[in-house]
Amino acid sequence: MHDTASPPLGERLRLRLRAQKFVRRPPAALISLADQGVVSGFGFVSGIAAARLLGIVEFGHFAMILIVISFAQGLHNALITAPMMTLAGARGSISRIYGANILIAAFLLSVPGAVFVIFALSLSGQMSPAALTAACALMLAQNIQFTLRRLLFARGKGLRALGMDLARAASFPLAAGLIWLQHGAVGVNGFVGMLALTSLVTSLPFMLWVGRPLLRDSASVQLGALSRRHTPIARWLLPIVFVTFAQEQLVWMVAGSTLGLDALGGLRAAQYLVGTVLILLSATENVLPVRAARAHTEGGEEALRRYLVSAGIRLGAPIVAILAVLAGPAELWLTLIFGAEFAAYAGCLRILSVGVLVILVRDLAAHYFRAKQNTRVIFESLGVSMVVSLAVVVPLMKHAGVTGAAAAVTAGHIASLIYLAAAMRWQSRPVMAWLARAR
Repeated sequence: MHDTASPPLGERLRLRLRAQKFVRRPPAALISLADQGVVSGFGFVSGIAAARLLGIVEFGHFAMILIVISFAQGLHNALITAPMMTLAGARGSISRIYGANILIAAFLLSVPGAVFVIFALSLSGQMSPAALTAACALMLAQNIQFTLRRLLFARGKGLRALGMDLARAASFPLAAGLIWLQHGAVGVNGFVGMLALTSLVTSLPFMLWVGRPLLRDSASVQLGALSRRHTPIARWLLPIVFVTFAQEQLVWMVAGSTLGLDALGGLRAAQYLVGTVLILLSATENVLPVRAARAHTEGGEEALRRYLVSAGIRLGAPIVAILAVLAGPAELWLTLIFGAEFAAYAGCLRILSVGVLVILVRDLAAHYFRAKQNTRVIFESLGVSMVVSLAVVVPLMKHAGVTGAAAAVTAGHIASLIYLAAAMRWQSRPVMAWLARAR
């Protein structure tokens, strides 16, 4: 027998210091995944609570509010946070003044967002003034918290973002429990209002921290300069919001109006389950755009492609495994989690699972063009997606009801992926790449 020699003292010290550094400052990707797990996990649990407490029809009412809010949040992301993350990756960091101006812009953009929310929900004819107020409050709160989250990650303060989201996730059940004890019930308006209130309260300390430079010097407000920096990136991301809303959210609204709020509630339940997988995709938004832009800046086209392929392999394996577990016994999951009345919508869950796989590959292709600041191609691909979805939704709904609506949206995702793949191949040719830059 031979005794195994222990590592030299210097090596042991280096390993110990590395472990301590890992604990004090975990990798950004790990923090991002943990944070998105908290955010998406909270959304998932709160959605289940809404379905159980409100019933399938009122849950459909709740889903309609969230669909409309998602459009306002899409506008916010296109104009503010998505360009910010790309600029942070290309330039290496963002200044305190820039971050404070981003927060001011987020507040200002919530005004037209509230106008849209009121207009869209009023069209349904089922929303009271209290419901409209609660919906606008939730839109504002989630836009601000989303902005703060992205800002903190862009400035290397991901642990603070994680703390903020943990505080929100912990405070909501406490607040909802107090309302339940006092009133014996939590209606749709109360549920939405508490979501908004807990988001604003837990975001407030971080609003003050980020906005401190402007509190000290109001002359630091530079919204014009911010607009000029964001416009080249946002000019095609903005119309993408309208296209994606028509391609997906509008389809859901049509399904709810045509087939009833119970159908929309069942569809939304299926979306919540595939949302457990979308945690991984959403988490990449804190890291992947920055690293993709950095890879392109430092290593060019080839480095960008290598990074995206590597990221796709790492993401794809767990996503495929989770989707297989969800889609197989779909009826079982819907019954156990949401209730027996939701089991009839298992077909929606299976079709949406296929759609998530398509979205994974499509988003990686979109990051390729975002890193090159060529967002026009992304807009064009989603325009194709919108045309396909709207063209097939009516015949598919007539044939298969709400499952047909889910199939129409998935068909649109497939069409946009095909377009992006063709555009990448087209731009890889030297002459075609020159023509693409000249467009």
